[in-house]
Amino acid sequence: MKTIKTIFVFCFFTLITNSINAQNTSSDYLSTNYEVQFVRTGLQGTELFKVYSYGKNDDQAIKNAKSDAVKAIFFKGIPGSGYTSPMITDFSLLESKKEFFNTFFETDQFQQYVSVSGDGTVEEKYKVGKRVKVAVIVSVQKDNLRKFLESAGIIRKLGLD
Repeated sequence: MKTIKTIFVFCFFTLITNSINAQNTSSDYLSTNYEVQFVRTGLQGTELFKVYSYGKNDDQAIKNAKSDAVKAIFFKGIPGSGYTSPMITDFSLLESKKEFFNTFFETDQFQQYVSVSGDGTVEEKYKVGKRVKVAVIVSVQKDNLRKFLESAGIIRKLGLD
């Protein structure tokens, strides 16, 4: 009987650990388990950021870095960039427009506004427990992202009260 309990406890903790190591989800839009640093302004409405993000492997960490860059622009702001304040300041929209955000992030729609810059190589990589932390340079089409949010009714157009 004691062996069965031990196996059950082991399985439970394995399940919890695997869910923690999974891809970012809608429940962590405001999570700050990433770092974003402004690098420079790019061409025609883009900005370059160095993003440190986590994943179960390099590919997952890079995908998370891309979504984290967009989340930082949406909900956090990035010092030194054109978005020192977040695009979205009304966090009640996370509930009232929950379906919009879930669709945007979970179906990878965000990827049309962000890409890994240069040759796509990881600039830095660290092993953190069973996960990896990577640093990549990403390019965000901030002007197109803003227009998308305006057309979806998430934020107001510039110059309007």
